[in-house]
Amino acid sequence: MAAALAGIAVAGLAAWGLTQVDAAAAGAALTGADPRLVAAALALYLVGQTVSGAMWAVCQGAGGVHRLPLGTALGMHWVSRAACELLPASLGEAVRVALVRRHPAGARAGGWRIAGGIAGYKAIDAAVTGAAVLVVALAVPLPGPAGGLRWTAVGSVAVVALAAVAWRLVPRRPAEGPGRIRRALARLGEGAGVLGHGPAARTATVLGVVALLARVLSLCALLAALGAPPQAAPVAFSVIVLAGIVPAAPGGAGTRELVLVPALVMAYGMTSADALAFSLAVQATALASSLVVGLVALAWLATGPLTGRGGDLVAVPADGAGAPLSAALSPRAPGTSRRGGRPPTTPAGTG
Repeated sequence: MAAALAGIAVAGLAAWGLTQVDAAAAGAALTGADPRLVAAALALYLVGQTVSGAMWAVCQGAGGVHRLPLGTALGMHWVSRAACELLPASLGEAVRVALVRRHPAGARAGGWRIAGGIAGYKAIDAAVTGAAVLVVALAVPLPGPAGGLRWTAVGSVAVVALAAVAWRLVPRRPAEGPGRIRRALARLGEGAGVLGHGPAARTATVLGVVALLARVLSLCALLAALGAPPQAAPVAFSVIVLAGIVPAAPGGAGTRELVLVPALVMAYGMTSADALAFSLAVQATALASSLVVGLVALAWLATGPLTGRGGDLVAVPADGAGAPLSAALSPRAPGTSRRGGRPPTTPAGTG
């Protein structure tokens, strides 16, 4: 409740601040954007999110959601991204869990392992993103309201690093409490197994770095399209990430403008109208891409892949995703014989 109230307060403050910006000038900046650079920004955003989806698939495989085809996982990722753009506070992740549970691989693993895989994915993504933000914040002092956010980056990186060390080094004892709670916690921990699986964690980290670079390049293209300095992209990325920590409206709208607009004005001399136009372009890029691709992915999943009846032959390695990525691109799923044999499975929900 407190987080929701904080998000509403921040969104209200942002709305008030936006009334002080020349909306007509911001609209003119948007309509005058270079369409070729806007298209490049969209393409780079698509690449970044697709790579991020592959990263999530690796984390799911390491957490016990075996034999989830990579193409199906990417479709689920895009549907959940569309949901996140429409729902506040990343509530779209509940859609991701529901989609995976519809697939036989998710039904066998169970909801707690799926949720644990998402937690592992978020932890590695937070470590990669936090490290990048920390480097930017220390190299380029963030101006204005964003100045104190560098300590948020330091704290985020420290928390994730300590959690990862504790996961690997601290002996895990059986959880205390009723049997149902113990089983749930045990499966949640198994689902986050990527944090203790070196090869899978390294693969996920590399994919996270690639996704991050694509995202920064997308912001570069958007800035250039508006005639703004593209070198502002790393600072813009850092501010967007840090502002997104506060729960707010869908897609981070409101909180992002509150911090990003003054940061760009103070650091790079952009007009408030141009800075607002850039922030709106960031929102439009994410929203349009996620909704279009998400709807297409949902329509495709409904034809069969969501329930395992489709012809998606690309599978995430079933050994915990520790194999090279080339193994994930094989048309024959690991553990399946060339004569069409099927590996043994476990009853639904027992993993």
